[in-house]
Amino acid sequence: MATAVPVDTNATYWTRSVTDDFTISDHVAVPRLVVSKGLSVVNIAVSYAKVPDTDISILGGSLDVPIINGGLVKPTLAVRGAYSTLQGVEELDLTTYGVELFLSKGFGPVTPYAAIGRARTDAEGRPFTGIPTGGAVPVEPLVDEFDSNRITVGVKISLLLPKFVIEATQGEERSYAAKVSFGF
Repeated sequence: MATAVPVDTNATYWTRSVTDDFTISDHVAVPRLVVSKGLSVVNIAVSYAKVPDTDISILGGSLDVPIINGGLVKPTLAVRGAYSTLQGVEELDLTTYGVELFLSKGFGPVTPYAAIGRARTDAEGRPFTGIPTGGAVPVEPLVDEFDSNRITVGVKISLLLPKFVIEATQGEERSYAAKVSFGF
């Protein structure tokens, strides 16, 4: 899976924090490996994402619990709880967790879906270790906690062995994802 997020490469936050531009057409493409396993009633997944040309990675996991199991006529309705944490940035602790409600309905090999949810982000930024803090004056860490809504729409196409997913998510920023998976 890979997700593309738009970035304003001329913005102050970008020019002051990134030494080598690794965007593609003003988007950061983040590949992600997801391993999931259905366990009778629930589905559990773990993920690892790596931002190219950086030390930044994201570890995450999710748990899907169906409320309504779909069938020939009925759609599937499920609740997903998710968690992720940022690794590889010494000056920033960033954790996100949330819950989403997924609705999907398969039509042969094609399954359109939509989700709505809410995420909580906890962030703490500290001064860069190599920057003087002004003598004896301590520098307080910057702390932010915020909630955000997100809406996702997508489609899954299931062939015999591979499955293809294309989706768009609108949260604080809009992102697009494409995924290829294998399994029965």
